[in-house]
Formats: sequence, structure tokens, C-alpha cells
Amino acid sequence: MPNEESWSVISVPTSNSLILGVDFPAAGRREAGFGDLVANMGPAWSGHGFLQTTLPAVRVSERPTGDFYTEQWMRGGDWEKYEVVAVLGYCLGGVYAAEIAEHVARRQGTEPQVVLFDGQVTDIQLLAAEVNKMVGLAGPVFSGEEAEQARKSAAEIVGRPSITITDAAIEIVELYREIASTAFRRIGLSDARRDEVVKLFETYMSWLSAAVDIDPGRTWKRSLAITSADYAALERNGAATAVDATKMLGRRISLDTSHADLLRDDATVRVLLDHVEF
Repeated sequence: MPNEESWSVISVPTSNSLILGVDFPAAGRREAGFGDLVANMGPAWSGHGFLQTTLPAVRVSERPTGDFYTEQWMRGGDWEKYEVVAVLGYCLGGVYAAEIAEHVARRQGTEPQVVLFDGQVTDIQLLAAEVNKMVGLAGPVFSGEEAEQARKSAAEIVGRPSITITDAAIEIVELYREIASTAFRRIGLSDARRDEVVKLFETYMSWLSAAVDIDPGRTWKRSLAITSADYAALERNGAATAVDATKMLGRRISLDTSHADLLRDDATVRVLLDHVEF
């Protein structure tokens, strides 16, 4: 198999045909993943193997670039034995999917089809949004004053005019550690468990900030973009992650489903059956 250390197997290849999925899978997340999509596609994709990216645990302070991740996924393994017929990207994974598709095209001489699911670009405001999400999920663990201070601190970090996305990510991780320490102490969880959660968050921050190095525009123009109602709301509200991405999208089909359900909705399956051939 191609580079088994960097890909998880969602479905085992029964031929030399592969579909690659780019996502940030994490245990316990509420969003559907590519495993849900493959299960719902059933026999239509049974002739293809499906591999999904795994993410290396990288410190933000190591300042990984977008190429770091692509090279991690594409190096080694017996790629020459397989044909990659499609590369799929969920949310920010669509940025990396574009880069992977270009690597694949150079290697095998044919371009894989690219499908984006709520394809978005990275943005410094995403860093603060993740802190806000964490505070919101913690609920009554924090007082209203503490929650507001955490949000304010995150906004101040990303709002500094001269700060880079990587420098902001480093500070956001430290802020997250402080918040998590308070939360875990109050609910009686160990420092070891806190460190596991912070490590996962930092892995995500590294992946998010490194995506700024990649320009997915050329590949996205030839892609199929499937977008949710939540994505449309982001556009209406002027969120840069969606507005800037929309300018680069090619063929687009909008669905009346949530971002969290996009990879498990029957409407998504119908779109893929009707508009994707490989």
C-alpha cells in the first residue's frame, strides 16, 4: 500500500484503483467523515480502495509548511502499482487535496478528479473561532466573565495587525492550554489527559496555519464543489474562509444540509452518483 504510516484504510482496494480523502479526523467529533460517505456510497465505490490522510503530531513552533504535509503523505510506498482516480477534500482538507492532486497528476500522468465538500481556505480568524468553540462546548465550567475574557484574548491575538498566522497559532495554543488547564482541573481530569487534548489541538493548529502556503486555485477551478447550507450562511455573513474560497471554485452544487451532515447525507450520495465518474 502507498505509505501506510500516513494513510488510514477506510476500504481495502480490490483493484489498482484508489480514492484519497483529505480531512482532519478526530475521535468524538460530531461531523460525519469519509468513512460515513464510503459506507453510504455502497456498491458504487466498491471497486475502489479508499485511503484517508492521517496527521503527524507537529508543534506549531516547528513552523511546518504546506509542503511538509504533502510530502509526508506522498513519499514512499508502492504508488506506482495504483491509479488514483479521485482526491476528495472536506473543509480545509480541500486545500491540501488540491496539492495532492497535482502531485498525483505529475506522478501518474493523468489528473484525478477533485471533489470538495465545503472547501474552505485558511484564515487567521479561524484560530480565534476554535478557541470560542472550545469555550462554548465547556458550558458552565467557565463563568460568563471567564468565557468572555478567553474570547477577548483570542480576538486580541489574531487582531494584531503585524502578526503572522503561524505566530498567532503559537499564541493561541498557549491560550488554549491555559483554558484547558482551568477546565480540566475543575472537572477533575488529570494533567496527562489535558496534555493529550492540547496536543491534538496543536496538531490541528499546525495543519490549519500551514495551509496558508498552498494556492489551490488552479485545481479547484476544475473541481466539483458540494456545499452545505452552513457554507452558504458563511458566505452571506462575509466569512473570509468561504468568500475567498468561492472565488476559486469550479462547478458547484449547493445542498440544503448542514456542514456536519454533508458526508452522510443521502443528497450528497445522489450528487456523486449523478455527477462523478471514475
